[in-house]
Amino acid sequence: MRAPCMVMLGVGQSAGLACARRFAESKWSVMIVDGDQKNLDRAENDLGGLCTYLHEDQYTRLGLKNALAGTLDEFDGVDCVLKIPPFPEPSALADLTLEEMKSIYHKGAISTLLAAKTFSTEMIREIEWESEQVERPSYDKSFVTVLSRLAITSDYNRLTASLSHGAILAAIKSLSIELAPHRIRSNAVVTVRPRAEGDDDWLVSRTPLGRSPRPDELADIAFFLASREARFMTGQTIELDGGRSMLNGVVPQKNNLR
Repeated sequence: MRAPCMVMLGVGQSAGLACARRFAESKWSVMIVDGDQKNLDRAENDLGGLCTYLHEDQYTRLGLKNALAGTLDEFDGVDCVLKIPPFPEPSALADLTLEEMKSIYHKGAISTLLAAKTFSTEMIREIEWESEQVERPSYDKSFVTVLSRLAITSDYNRLTASLSHGAILAAIKSLSIELAPHRIRSNAVVTVRPRAEGDDDWLVSRTPLGRSPRPDELADIAFFLASREARFMTGQTIELDGGRSMLNGVVPQKNNLR
């Protein structure tokens, strides 16, 4: 029996590398797909032989079909698609062109739907084939997407990211119903993404736990959503935000506490 297989669409930054490592070290086969060779080189330098790497555009129909074909050639199946969408460049509404709007939705919600259509067709085929076998795999099929908190909130100079990630979240929730008859799940992690600048004053003042999540913490949640422990979860959004969504205001500074 083959090992479960995860396809990661887009490397992202530290979060993507941590997710790939978490799955690979848990004995999953991992295929990392990215249209930017520099991203793949960075991933391979960090992860080495833990994963397999494929240079394909993760936003187009052709690139996704090639990603699926490459995965099947290498691993004979696919069980989880983990998507880490990009952040669009900041732009004010007055400066946003029609072409930029189209690009935001293409790399966001449209590519999410294209990936779901491409990979779910194969997942359904595998599920139907496995149902006729005596020995059945002990893992489920799922889509997991890592989104910024801007999917559910917004901020100054973050219009484009809120538009992109908010539309992706809507697609993910809709897919959970569309794919449920086939026992394919769709969930999201909405998080304050790990930051290179660390625990700056702005972050600390708005997060009760006083820091951004560590990459391995985000990876643990993504892995949980793909695991059998989450097999009755679909259409759900796990907020990994250190309590920020519950905070009305800002955290008092220690020197102001009495």
